[in-house]
Amino acid sequence: MSAQMKRLNIADEKFSGKKAFGFSLVRLGNILAGLMIGEVTYFATNSLALTAAAISTGVAIKTAIDAVTDLIMGTIVDRTHTKYGKARPYVLAGILMWITLIACFAVPTSWFAGMAPERRNLWMVVYITVFNALHSAIFSTIVNIAYETHIKRSIVKEENRIKSLTVIGIIYAVGSLVLQMALPAIINIFHGSQTGFVLMAVVTAIFGIIACIVCFFLCPEYTEEELAAFGGYDVEEANKKIPISEFLKDVLKNKYLVMYTCINFLYMVILMSSFTTGQYYFQYVFGNLGTFSIVMVMSAILLPLYFFIPKICKRFGVAAVIRTTMIIAVIGVLIRVVAPSLLPTQCIGYLCVSLPNIFVACVGSQINFECMEYGRYKTGVIAEGMYSAFVSFAQKMATSLSSLIIGVILSVSGFDYLTSAVVNNGFTDWSELSALGTEGYEKYVEGGTHTVEAAMSGINFAYNWMPLIFLVICIILFCFFHLERDLKELRVANGLNEDGSMKK
Repeated sequence: MSAQMKRLNIADEKFSGKKAFGFSLVRLGNILAGLMIGEVTYFATNSLALTAAAISTGVAIKTAIDAVTDLIMGTIVDRTHTKYGKARPYVLAGILMWITLIACFAVPTSWFAGMAPERRNLWMVVYITVFNALHSAIFSTIVNIAYETHIKRSIVKEENRIKSLTVIGIIYAVGSLVLQMALPAIINIFHGSQTGFVLMAVVTAIFGIIACIVCFFLCPEYTEEELAAFGGYDVEEANKKIPISEFLKDVLKNKYLVMYTCINFLYMVILMSSFTTGQYYFQYVFGNLGTFSIVMVMSAILLPLYFFIPKICKRFGVAAVIRTTMIIAVIGVLIRVVAPSLLPTQCIGYLCVSLPNIFVACVGSQINFECMEYGRYKTGVIAEGMYSAFVSFAQKMATSLSSLIIGVILSVSGFDYLTSAVVNNGFTDWSELSALGTEGYEKYVEGGTHTVEAAMSGINFAYNWMPLIFLVICIILFCFFHLERDLKELRVANGLNEDGSMKK
């Protein structure tokens, strides 16, 4: 009788505003942390005058460490059983995540004063790489992998999840939009100084730490018995310890997880590179970094769309909607390529490219939840943390590799000569040097006008053509993505309703 009552109670679950708010705060904090850590290459090259090649090497090392920690953490989450739940305790790791983020920007430059340029490059990169690795490969891994499992075990009904994910998306969108608009303006005000970056890191860290604590208290998990009764599986199977080797062997049987992981990787590269390279693009190519804030303000036009996301996704399906928005994003890139010097076309282009992120940020996790359930039917493996780890690994690799790719493109195209010309000749920033025109280029930049043109071409490729290529690949993958259709069939075949609940 007790188990039956629990099943009925969880099946009658109502939408919880408290849970949606708690998860929203952590989601916003995680995105802000991602945006800030994505600034490391820009910060290192412009604020500390490190070479793009040197900082890219550090990012590559951190990425290699990241490659190891995700699945390990996924395994730990799946093997965790406490009175607070499986994933909930790990939200508090966000406190250390934020502390190490601050350390990435609070580089003690006095330690490296007086060193030869090569040694200065080396040891400052070592410092940044150590704290970058602690932030991304350890503490951010813990928080992000546990996050989706925490939602899945706290909100069980698909309708409530979609509503909660939409609320999360709205709060994330408003908060991240404010930060994206503020970052270029703040960087411009501080002329890219280290003080400005440290100030931004501290302010966002205070918010992020408070968010972690609030989420811990507002978002309790259901018990394993309640979840098993609702989903129609055996508690003992859920508590079974799955080794990484078995999960990796079975994961290839889940074609949708593989496809969605690839899509996540490519789109995260697009997302992170668009913002980071946008700063380079508007400062060096367009000629006014402050204009980038105006362009991003256009994203606010899309905010009313959030309120229709549950109905749109219910009508057409999550994957189909995201695919359509990516087609619109391709059109947006082409618009700004055709008329690059016009502010209105830059605004329209950025608006279109930002559109997919609205749905990915809101309901992208729902696809991962469905991949978990699809995998349970296809492989018999009940896992949550490791599925999140698989997708999180792709996202974090993309975040890191976007900085690496940008660094390589800038280095190969000769961008380092531009920053050297500014630093070595006493200019405040690039705009002051570029105001001198061709004469200034020939006098102060090694290689003269040819170097400047090559650097501008590299920035243009990173900002426009690279996202265009990756968007097209994502669209092609989505054409073969029929997860929602196949999952409904599997649920019915296994004696459940189409929404995944037990038949009464």
